[in-house]
Amino acid sequence: MSLITSDGIKFPQDGTLEFSDVTVDQTTGSITLRAIFPNPDHTLLPGMFVRARLEEGLNPNAILVPQQGVTRTPRGDATVLVVGADDKVETRPIVASQAIGDKWLVTEGLKAGDRVVISGLQKVRPGVQVKAQEVTADNNQQAASGAQPEQSKS
Repeated sequence: MSLITSDGIKFPQDGTLEFSDVTVDQTTGSITLRAIFPNPDHTLLPGMFVRARLEEGLNPNAILVPQQGVTRTPRGDATVLVVGADDKVETRPIVASQAIGDKWLVTEGLKAGDRVVISGLQKVRPGVQVKAQEVTADNNQQAASGAQPEQSKS
């Protein structure tokens, strides 16, 4: 992990990530991190503004899911609503390891082609049959799907 100071200069010492919050600030899109950096010259001061840069590997099996489609259980576990092959909604536990822009990086619990409900979450419950509408994301982002409950005809 490296730091970039407010004047754009890379801090000469690398640090280690100690903690990463799972909550994204909706107004800034930022996440709270805690890192430890050697500071032998006392260059870093309390309250100083810096940017953190994390080098990460590539996970070819990871899927990006819009943040509005991911909910948390009372214990803090991430879940999504998925439209199954029979067009019925089911709850699926996932591992949402980090935020990338306005999406969560999902490393477990989903596979390519799964249809995730990203809108109408208040109206949809597990076991309800829905008509899924595919949504194509802009800017080379992955597609997900919105779902609406089917209306019974009288």
